[in-house]
Amino acid sequence: MSEKNECFGKIFPDLDRLEFNKPLESAVFSVNLRSQGIGIQDRQIEADHEAWDRCQDCVSFRSCYDLSMARFVLENALHSRF
Repeated sequence: MSEKNECFGKIFPDLDRLEFNKPLESAVFSVNLRSQGIGIQDRQIEADHEAWDRCQDCVSFRSCYDLSMARFVLENALHSRF
């Protein structure tokens, strides 16, 4: 089995670690929930296009993307049930 990059399976941020007013980054995307007082005032999602290009050039891209999506879908399914 070939060595995987440290970023393998981490295209999307782990939203369980998301905190208000603190950007959460992954290999490609970052999210930020801006809050002052009650509620959320702003939701930001940013993509690092250069990192995305590097991801797509990686020989493990398809497998990495599949794992990243599977984790994302599973996390969302858990949150919707519990």
